[in-house]
Amino acid sequence: METRQELRSERFLKLYRKMEGVLEKRYSGKKVSSGSVVMEYLHDPDSAPCRADLDMCREIRNLLSHNTDDDGQPVIEPSQAVLDLLGEIVDYVQRPRLAVDYGTPGDKIMFAHPNDSALDVIRHMMRMGYSHVPVRDRTGLVGVFSPGALMSFVGDKGFENLRDDLRVGDLKNALSVDNERNDKYLFFDSSVTLTTVRMAFEKRQERNRRLAVVFITEDGGQHTQVLAMLTPWDALKDRN
Repeated sequence: METRQELRSERFLKLYRKMEGVLEKRYSGKKVSSGSVVMEYLHDPDSAPCRADLDMCREIRNLLSHNTDDDGQPVIEPSQAVLDLLGEIVDYVQRPRLAVDYGTPGDKIMFAHPNDSALDVIRHMMRMGYSHVPVRDRTGLVGVFSPGALMSFVGDKGFENLRDDLRVGDLKNALSVDNERNDKYLFFDSSVTLTTVRMAFEKRQERNRRLAVVFITEDGGQHTQVLAMLTPWDALKDRN
């Protein structure tokens, strides 16, 4: 007759193998430098919320798999609490929180067009409390309209060029996401997790450039459909 210890040990190992199977699919086609998908995941930013607990479960798994007493029984017995913890980790690994679900959806983002009146866009931003408005034309995203872009424009052209008939497209160089005097913007594809985006916002930026917005696009490129837009506030929501 099977003992309680054997049942718990088997359930633990079965759950662990299930997690390994999920991670093998996750890293399919990618060279796993450590030789273990679990170790690869432990070095992945997305494992941050469960990293310590997963590392403990990895050690328990090694003890169960490679150490037995004189009767061939496991030297330790996972508690029910440990089984429950591993089950929660498996659920987390199977259903990571995707950043696209936490940002402003693409169909609700306020976009500006290069032909729009810059003054009208500024007024709308002030009325709605927006600090950054992406600018797009038929080729895709061409820049971001922001206070920093306006300052960059004034620095290059002077205040006298802030005319009433100024168009958004007139700020072309200042709008560019590659303008080093402007805020910083990053692009990720639809599979990026909330943890990865959150860490990007928390990372200290070079030359004091602040990461202002993360755009989620179909393939992580600037010129494909914008699926969502995240600010630091979006990334910090549901922190637990």
